[in-house]
Amino acid sequence: MARYIRPEPPFTLDRVEMTQHPARTVRVHRIAAALQILGMSALIGATAATGTTLIHTLSSKAQTWHEMVSWWRPALAFLVLVPVVLYAWRWDRIKAGWLFRGYHLGDEELYIRSGLLYRRFTVLAYARIQEVNVVSGPIQRRYDLATVTISSAAGHNAIADVDPQTAYELRDRLTDLARKRRLPV
Repeated sequence: MARYIRPEPPFTLDRVEMTQHPARTVRVHRIAAALQILGMSALIGATAATGTTLIHTLSSKAQTWHEMVSWWRPALAFLVLVPVVLYAWRWDRIKAGWLFRGYHLGDEELYIRSGLLYRRFTVLAYARIQEVNVVSGPIQRRYDLATVTISSAAGHNAIADVDPQTAYELRDRLTDLARKRRLPV
């Protein structure tokens, strides 16, 4: 699926090449998706197991532990199958989403492109930038990646999953450009 999805207008710029994120970004997002699906499945599974065991115990008047959990075998197969199917569905979409992400430092604006289902193309004037930060989570640090967050009056934007050296260079370049373009108060 990933090879069939390409950015098209209005999510592209004429004669401008968007900077692509490192390929290891795909691995980071796949790990994050696996942890998210696993955590949500464990939470939903534990809640469902507790609630349905209580209802089954009260409705069947089970006396022993074996009678209380006798219905669990088919339910456990379902609880194992759902996360596997969800992760398989996300696997290729993560790669397609990576192909669509990018950024470009223009003469007067920063262009950020992201999203797969809900596509977003942000144009941020350097004069409007108020704050630029570099952050890196534990999975990002493991794979030597960082995120540049940009704050403006309109909200927050991010250039996610770039090399740390590139992130620091982007931070310095964006703050320098913002300082030069800032309107006098």
